[in-house]
Amino acid sequence: MIQPERWSKAQDYEKNWWNHQQRTLDLTIYQFYADDIQQFLHGVLSINENTHILEIGSGPVGILTFLKSNYRYALDPLEHYYSTVPTFVEFRDPRVQYHDGKGEQLPFADAQFDFIIMDNVLDHCENPEQVMKEMTRVLKPNGIVFFRQNVYHRWGAFVRWLMELFEIDRGHPFTFTRASLQQLLKRHNLSVVKMKRTGYFSRWKKELTSGKRMDLIKALLLVNRDRVSYVLKK
Repeated sequence: MIQPERWSKAQDYEKNWWNHQQRTLDLTIYQFYADDIQQFLHGVLSINENTHILEIGSGPVGILTFLKSNYRYALDPLEHYYSTVPTFVEFRDPRVQYHDGKGEQLPFADAQFDFIIMDNVLDHCENPEQVMKEMTRVLKPNGIVFFRQNVYHRWGAFVRWLMELFEIDRGHPFTFTRASLQQLLKRHNLSVVKMKRTGYFSRWKKELTSGKRMDLIKALLLVNRDRVSYVLKK
């Protein structure tokens, strides 16, 4: 858990990032993510019009915008900002119910959802343990979670710890390794049904050749991340 002041800085960073990106970012990426998730869920969950879906940390649009269900709920602490930006609102499906709120305090009943999406959220939170506790509370027995998170190897996690000490990266208060992430899932009684990862090397190569100074610095310092995706079952 971090102090509220630190979390507020992370939220300000996130808001400013989206504010600068709103005119240039290709929001069709959400469609790509939705298609990718449904392929990843094959053999585990088939989403239909009666599937109750929650996306925690949905951002300006949300992956669930492109999932076919009559029961879709999106929650984000910056929803009060996203809902005022025409570029974002025009891209949304108006049938999705958007909520302004934190993952630490979900405004939903126990065992309400069949399927929950949490895509690269935990490193932005105020209290990851509480978010996981709330997520499992609102998930039905045998419910399914799509969970994706950036993770770092030990050296990268150490450098990230130093960066957090000096608040160099204000948008990401927490850093996870694969081991610490797996321990977190185990503590909250979530079993891994499927797992895939992009790998550290592919990200390192991409950052090394991107032409961006910050990417080059991360590549030279070996602070490259791996993106791990899980299908989890309660």
